[in-house]
Amino acid sequence: MTRASVVRALVAAAALACAATGSAAQSPAAPPAADPLAAAQAAQAAYERGVELLRTDPAASQRSFAESAAGWERLRAEGFGGGALEFNLGNAYLQAGDLGRAIARYLAAERDLPGDADLASNLAQARARVASSFERSGGTILVDSVARAWHVVPAAIREATFWGAWIVFWTLLCAHVAAGRLPSAAARAVLASVLWTAGLAAAASGGSLLADDALRRMNPKAVLVEPGIILRKGNGDGFEPAFAESLGPGVECTVLEERPGWLRVELPDGRAGWVRQSQAERP
Repeated sequence: MTRASVVRALVAAAALACAATGSAAQSPAAPPAADPLAAAQAAQAAYERGVELLRTDPAASQRSFAESAAGWERLRAEGFGGGALEFNLGNAYLQAGDLGRAIARYLAAERDLPGDADLASNLAQARARVASSFERSGGTILVDSVARAWHVVPAAIREATFWGAWIVFWTLLCAHVAAGRLPSAAARAVLASVLWTAGLAAAASGGSLLADDALRRMNPKAVLVEPGIILRKGNGDGFEPAFAESLGPGVECTVLEERPGWLRVELPDGRAGWVRQSQAERP
């Protein structure tokens, strides 16, 4: 575990504590919940115990990693989240041998931690362990390239930029309308420059957030989490296999359709079929 990972674990714990404090302030009459900071620390301690036991007692090490994953999952189920928590959960799943869920959580962490070196390295290691591999069918290279460019900036920063630029733009514009025409040409030029800059910043950051949402809605992702999965031609075990090959955990796919208990997914090579909802996890 790297020093950056330890720092990230502390960041996740601090974020959980802040979130819990905010929740308590908003709902003073609500019954007290378990201390999220203590829960995060316990999950991290279980992970570190697993690392210590890796060489001397692999079975106990696996149990500790599974305990760590369960701890982070409980916090996620209670509404806590963020890139740091998802990254820690992915690490715990990876060490516990749950390859599919590890990849799903790393992909979820990418939304808040774009360009993070540790995350990219761990995701690459997890993907290298996936038994099934596919050639991408193409057709979305331009979209993917543009998306990667704006994802260099975390979504939280883009959202803060949007609101800041939006407020500056409308505040200055309203003040200008109320005050009337500025007497100095230089002042008018400065005002126009600031308005254009703020407007473009709001449009770019807001547009990237809308595009993120649109891409997630158009191409929702999922990761297979069980071994020996057979994609079927319909949403039921009685339907014929879509193809003979069985798929293992860690295979990434796109969700095309959803029916009760079933997902129709498309593999990176363009083949599609139905899987049980429990056999896949969405980032």
